[in-house]
Formats: sequence, C-alpha cells, structure tokens
Amino acid sequence: MMQCGIVVSVNIKTQYVEGITMKRKWSFRIALAMLLALMMQVTVMAANKTVTINNCVITGTNITVVASGAIPATDDGMYYLFELKPYQTEVGARTDYCASAPATDITTFTTSLDFNNAGNKLYSRFVVTTLQGGVFVPVSNEMHITNPEALATKTTGYPVRSKKGLTADWRFSEELSDLGAGYAAYELDISRFFTAGGINYTYNGKNYSFNGGVVAEYDIVCQKFANEGCNVVMIVKNSFNPATADLILPTGRVPGKNCYAMNTAEQGAAEKIEALMSFLANRYSGSKGTVHTWIIGNEINNNSPWHYAGDMDADTFAAQYAREFRLCYNAIKSQNAGARVFLNIDQRWNFEDGTPNQYAARTILDKFAANISESGNIDWGLSLHPHPVPLFNCQFWNMPAGYAGLKLIDHTDNSKMVNPLNVDVVTNHMTLPTMLAPDGNVRHILISEMGFTSYNTALPTDETIQAAAMVYAYKLTASNPFIEGVIIHRQVDHASEVVHDGMAVGIRTETGTKYAYDVFRYMDTGNAAFTDFALPIIGASSWAELGLQ
Repeated sequence: MMQCGIVVSVNIKTQYVEGITMKRKWSFRIALAMLLALMMQVTVMAANKTVTINNCVITGTNITVVASGAIPATDDGMYYLFELKPYQTEVGARTDYCASAPATDITTFTTSLDFNNAGNKLYSRFVVTTLQGGVFVPVSNEMHITNPEALATKTTGYPVRSKKGLTADWRFSEELSDLGAGYAAYELDISRFFTAGGINYTYNGKNYSFNGGVVAEYDIVCQKFANEGCNVVMIVKNSFNPATADLILPTGRVPGKNCYAMNTAEQGAAEKIEALMSFLANRYSGSKGTVHTWIIGNEINNNSPWHYAGDMDADTFAAQYAREFRLCYNAIKSQNAGARVFLNIDQRWNFEDGTPNQYAARTILDKFAANISESGNIDWGLSLHPHPVPLFNCQFWNMPAGYAGLKLIDHTDNSKMVNPLNVDVVTNHMTLPTMLAPDGNVRHILISEMGFTSYNTALPTDETIQAAAMVYAYKLTASNPFIEGVIIHRQVDHASEVVHDGMAVGIRTETGTKYAYDVFRYMDTGNAAFTDFALPIIGASSWAELGLQ
C-alpha cells in the first residue's frame, strides 16, 4: 500500500538582518502556517486510504470486488462501494453506492454488471468509502475491471506466418501473400464514422448510426488483408473535424494537429467511443475479416502533434491516455477475447527536444504502466517505431555529420534514441518487474513502423541502399526474441511523405516495384542472393561478423 507524507525542514536564522520589517515577519509566519495546514490535510487524506482493492472481476452477470486492509473511521461499521464512470472524477456528494458490506479485514462486494444496458459498468472503476460525519469518504484506491474478455462471444486465433509485415495498401493487397507478409498495418480514424449514418447499432440501450460508406470501406480493407493470410493491425486515430469535435478531449480542440486524444471527460463522447470500438471489434472478428491487433493512438509520447490533448505535464498526459486506452481495451476485449491491444511510442526513448508537449517515450511508458497497474493490471502490449536517426538517414548504422557527436544511440536504458541497432534497450526495459504482464511474462512487443527511404536530397541513398538497410534492420530486430513482429513502413510510396519529408519509403511505387520489393519477399527465407548483397554496403564480410544469421 502506498504511503504519503511530507517532511518539512525550516532553517530560521537566529540573527535577523537589521532593519527587517514586522510585515515581512508576519508574511513568513502566515506562509509557514499554510504549509503546516497543508501537511495536516495531506496526512488526513493519506490516513483515510487504508483499504486496498485487490481484485475487480466479472463473474457471470455480476462484478466481484475484493478489498482488504485496516478499517478506517466509520459512522456505522459499513463499507460502501461506489462506481465511477470514465467521465466522473470523484464521489463528491453522491449517495448512490452500488454495493455495501460490513467493514472487515477482507471484504467482498457484489454488484450487477448490467452489460449492454443503460447501467453498464464495464468501463467503470470502483472505490470503497465509509460514512464519516454523514459523508461518504473514499478510503481505497480506484480499481477497474481486469477481465473484460469474460464477456466475449468470439475468440479469434493470432496468425504468425512471418515476423515481417508492411504498412499495407489495399489496392495492392493481392501482393501480400506472395510477399509472405505476416502483418498488414492500416489506419482507422474514429471521427469518420460519425460524419453520417447508415449502419445502425444499439449499445448500452442507446441507438447509434455509423457512416455506411466508411464501414463499407473497412469491410473491403479487412477482408482483403485477411484473405491474404495477414495478421491485420489497425492503428486507431482521431482527427479534427468541426462536425465531430466532441470526440476530442476538450483541452485539445485546437485545429492543425495530426491526431487527437479521445474524449473520455464528457459522457456523450465517451459513450460514443465505447459504442464504436465495441461495434468495430465485433464486426471485424469473423466473416468480414479479423483485426487481430489494435493500436490505440500513434506515437503518443509526442502529444503535439500526434496525440494532442492540450498543454499538460507528463503525469497528466499519461493518466489521460490510460483512460482512453482502458476504454478501448475493454470495448475490444469484451467482443473478441483473442484480440491484442497495444500503445505506441516513437524512437525518442529519453530524448526531449524542448518542444511543448513532447515527452520522452520511456517517461510516458513508465507512467502509463504504473497507472494501469495501480488501477487494475491488464494485458496491454507495446508497439514502437525505431526509425533511423534522423528519419531520412537510410544508412542508420552511420550517424551523419552533426549527429555523431551527440551520442544519441547506446545500449543502456539511458539511451536518448532507439533505432534498429539498439531495440534491445526497449525489450530489456520491458523485462523489469514493473513492466510485466499479469501472468508474469514479458508483454507482447511489436515494431509497428520502421521505414527506409530510397530518395533524399540531404543524405545519399538509392533503391539498393534502401533494400540493404531494410535487410539489416529486419535481421537486427527479428532476431530479438521479445519482438513478435516487424512492420516495414511501407508497401507503396506515399506522396505526402515524398513532398513534405523528402522520403520515399515504399518497397514499390504506384507504377512499379523497387529493388526492395523482391528483397522483402525473400529476406526471411534464407536465400542469400537476396540478403548478402547488403554486406558490402553495411561494411561487413558476413552476417556472423555482425552477430546475425
């Protein structure tokens, strides 16, 4: 159980500076009194939290909550369990507790789940209170349900044809099987589903209508990728649209960012997101194709511009993201127990460039993990983007001029950046006891984006160098036993990346294939003709010299 306390050390000089005024003396005394009062308040608050909720699970049509600890002050010797919806921040003056029981060293509560009814508690967290002076005072931690998969009517398998995958283009989906791609990654913007109607869905007693054209689009995409035998990876984003701005966290409703945080702070928006994610997880778990892997957000540690929630510190941001993730996780897992749900970070492991609302990836990862563990540990996974540093440095094994002296890459947990050379930094971190999955194993880890350009005006590269970089990076990362998949970004050059970033990272263009195309096809087959060409480019005589096969 966490303890909270404040130690104050005040050094009062015995000799005051001559001429000090009584006004300044009183100002100091008032400030000291205020600090002592704050100490007393914090001590009282800490003393109230003597109970720990150890377990919060679905059992049949009910929720069972088990709490233990020293019995705090109580008017009547009873514990009262309150439910807090995602958008509710405190018990406050409420009196509508959902369960009660005599206060004992170990206490069990039972409350109805009400799944898919107006009172659905699937997304709620629970807190134990006691009556103190006629007021319900929280005396425990807050805990979420940890087994939403108990509700699922579907449990799909998890295909693992190969570790290699692509950021896929549905227009060329028929190539994926021939390429041996094990993963096909695609993006999904939740705001698009609320721009019109056509597909009706009833959830928690409310009727929703999702954009029929958008749903039809994803029906085609998911079926195409699934038919090619791929593990379908869906990256869930949220864009700015004045018509759907309610889906964005109120503090983040500023146009011009790439992606936005989901609104869990307001009831209407939170319920719409719950309904949509439940609908999607159910629909894409069978005949219309299966999404096996869901990634909630993109490079979330880069709040601005990739997951904009507004101006806030890292603690506040991580807590907000944990609420979004938990909502999506419960919606997905309650429909398909076999699906996996991931968060995503970029390659700036400990690097902060001073840009407002850009946090080190490790900082956000650690804070997120702590938040989830304290409020009900679940089987979240980690996806990462270990791109070259800088992004257009296709020859990532050599730092360009101006970067070499910065010492950005090493193999310690304090490395500033992560690229294909040192992904072990992340996987080693994930073996820490604080990062393990509920079953005690290392969590699922996926490289969901790693790209190499065949074109750039700043650093020399071409199609052969791009292919060599891809082979080397794949061997480095796929050989890591903790990394389950390596998704190369991307199948087809994207015009916006070429124009705005000076990067052409596809293994093909709109009109034809690149050298990397066939190299991708054979790079995991043991066919030396499609891998050994890279050795002189890298500067090695054999893969064994590099510790690779």
